[in-house]
Amino acid sequence: MTIGTIVTTLLIPVMGSLSDKVGRKKLYVGGSILMILYAFPYFWLIHQGSDILLIVATVIGLGIIWAPITAVLGTMFSEIFSPEVRYTGVSLGYQIGAAVAGGTAPLVATALLMKFNYSYIPVAIYIIFTALISLLAVLPIKDRYKEELDEAYFEKK
Repeated sequence: MTIGTIVTTLLIPVMGSLSDKVGRKKLYVGGSILMILYAFPYFWLIHQGSDILLIVATVIGLGIIWAPITAVLGTMFSEIFSPEVRYTGVSLGYQIGAAVAGGTAPLVATALLMKFNYSYIPVAIYIIFTALISLLAVLPIKDRYKEELDEAYFEKK
């Protein structure tokens, strides 16, 4: 976990810079698709009984695949709202989503493991399902990385 977190920490500024060039939505969608594709291989790797493969699996998932998603979340969400409601909109959306989906994820995963005789297949499907919801949620978002968002607002004042 520590190595994966260090890799993520190093990649977040790289991904943020890349998002200024190609767009935040593209990075978020790309990371979500990678998460979908990696759900089963991740569990397969960690069930091989190898400490090295466990580290590799975690570094790939947490360090590499999660980096583009987490790097653009705040900025992408901020670009959805106008300045006068931005903080409230981002805070409510993010915090409610994190509490409902993120807060319950370990409970759901544990319940799935217990219900299905400790098979990781339902947990991998759950990860895929949540990543698909994320993809659907960002579909209507306009990628505004090339726009000067607040200029028009402050000119009106």
